[in-house]
Amino acid sequence: MIAPVQMPGLAGDRPLRELAAMEFARLGGGGGGAVGAADGFEYEARPEQLEMASAVADALEGGSSLLVEAGTGVGKSLAYLVPMLMHAKRGNQRVMVSTHTISLQEQLVGKDLPLLRARLGWDFRAVLVKGRSNYLCLRRLARARSAQRELFADDRSEQLARIRQWAQTTQDGSYQDFRERRPTREVWLAVCAEHGNCLGAKCPEHGRCFFQRARRAMNDAELLVANHHIVFSDLALRAAGASFLPDVSALVLDEAHTVEDAASDHFGIRLTARSFEYWLRRLFVPNTGKGLLGLLHAGEAAHAVMRLWDEVGDFFRKVPAAAGFAPDAPHRVLDGPLEIPSGLPDIWGTLSGELSKLIAGLQDSDEDSCAELRMLRAQGNGLMEELSAFMEQSAGDHVYWIERDAMRQPELHSAPIEVAPILRKALFGAFPTVVMTSATLAVGGRLDYFRDRIGADEPAARMLCLGSPFDHANQMRLHVASNAPDPVAEEKAYGEAVARGILQWVRRTEGRAFALFTSEKLMAKTAQAVRRTLADEDYTLLVQGEGRSNRHMLDTFRRREGKRCVLFGLNSFWMGVDVRGDALSNVIITRLPFAVPDHPVTAARMQRIKDNGGRPFHDYSLPEAVLKFRQGFGRLLRSASDTGVVVVLDSRLLKKNYGRTFFKSLPECPVEPFEI
Repeated sequence: MIAPVQMPGLAGDRPLRELAAMEFARLGGGGGGAVGAADGFEYEARPEQLEMASAVADALEGGSSLLVEAGTGVGKSLAYLVPMLMHAKRGNQRVMVSTHTISLQEQLVGKDLPLLRARLGWDFRAVLVKGRSNYLCLRRLARARSAQRELFADDRSEQLARIRQWAQTTQDGSYQDFRERRPTREVWLAVCAEHGNCLGAKCPEHGRCFFQRARRAMNDAELLVANHHIVFSDLALRAAGASFLPDVSALVLDEAHTVEDAASDHFGIRLTARSFEYWLRRLFVPNTGKGLLGLLHAGEAAHAVMRLWDEVGDFFRKVPAAAGFAPDAPHRVLDGPLEIPSGLPDIWGTLSGELSKLIAGLQDSDEDSCAELRMLRAQGNGLMEELSAFMEQSAGDHVYWIERDAMRQPELHSAPIEVAPILRKALFGAFPTVVMTSATLAVGGRLDYFRDRIGADEPAARMLCLGSPFDHANQMRLHVASNAPDPVAEEKAYGEAVARGILQWVRRTEGRAFALFTSEKLMAKTAQAVRRTLADEDYTLLVQGEGRSNRHMLDTFRRREGKRCVLFGLNSFWMGVDVRGDALSNVIITRLPFAVPDHPVTAARMQRIKDNGGRPFHDYSLPEAVLKFRQGFGRLLRSASDTGVVVVLDSRLLKKNYGRTFFKSLPECPVEPFEI
């Protein structure tokens, strides 16, 4: 139960929208216009923000759902935080906000919520939610250190020593609190908190447990700040009768344009040989004798694990041939269940039985080992169930396919063709109020497409489109190449034109440019074509995937204020990237971002639309491309003082009839054709 904490002005039965409007007036000092403060925060009343806050308040009071597009500059985070916190306080209940990116989480926790505390004098408890495995388990750390010779290779002892030293000073005990030299995945998995591997009140470290402390904080909080990964993982757990997150009365999904893909990932399957190897390594490594079974001298179980190592390797070696997977093909969709003779089920049955015997024999003498064995048995059972579901294609309405990873090893995948029926029940049916918001949800000024894709149509959800308060007509120009070759029919000539167009516009703005690509192949070829010229002219070229992390690329770009700097990016730079001021004055969109039509999920969704009598291109490909185009377009203006150009090197925007749909979905701004 949440301990009640009073917030001024919540008494009585006045509508929440009125109370929220009063708080926004206080936030601005009681008057209109811009208000500055010693804390550096300047609040400017925005009609769009107040309209959104009122809509969120109505949804909370009415127990309904809301889909709201709020253009860049609206201030949507405050627009939902103010009514959400007031609703939580007034009803003595808990609410949750979920984001797609870490940067938005950091903004909420590090900027927006402290602002509300300081400016409005509010007293509330907000907690940043992290998954269980992000927390160190002190009991498992002590065990790992005492048995490190039996569990790990010799080079892991230094990592365990560093973890122990860090554990004595860390405040929250989470993996993210490591500032330098984070431990490897193998070592962290041996010392982190795990579902099913917890002794609860019987644990000798229960009083100091980082995870239990975090859980108590979650249960006491009025507001949880999570991410989509955690939310959809919890929804999947709840579908199986379990849960991680405490109950909430309302959920806001910010950056909601990613919801369909996030749900698809979490309600599907992804299995690799490494999925099994991480698990097997914890049990027993044949060539070193390391692992829990070696520590316990469990010969029969270790022998079964040795057989599993061989059988897993043999199974994944057989996959490509059994599926008819050509060596040069990017993926292979399966038309029916995959038949590969394998001893995996029988060997797992033997191992599971041996693990059960070990647990029974140790439960009165070694609870630590029992907990580890139970967890590993549960993980093994989960892996085998997923493998069986993939092989038998037992999940209805899924597409099943195989693709290769970076090491050319096969990966087994499945995903729901439609997430709307799943979310209608698991999401909208689970929370009294669901608010979804983003700067880019609408196609042609309407939210119908997004509503139907994510299952918000039953029960009816209110839809609201709010434009950006930015003056696009005076802050930017949209330049579109009129003579670019067709990227499909004239691929080679188009690639050459892209390289020339990028040089042309980078020189005009003296760098300060993002070039956004939809193809890694085209990005690499373009980088090769322009690299020497840019270097000779003293430009710095940052290319995604060439050794720097995305964060390091952005830090370098910001540090140089974009001067004579060009960044080439793929999907992760189309969205969630915020560079303000003159540093970013030029966003180059190399190609209209139509999804590859032969990707298994895309192809299955388009075929479903066709089977239902629809038009796959107009009903799916085009709106998806428009939404992603709007994301890239939105990288340019991040504040009311930003200026610059967006350059499109794809003449189809001017020449094809569907170009009108793109233009109709953009804010009004000058459009100027140009020749490369």
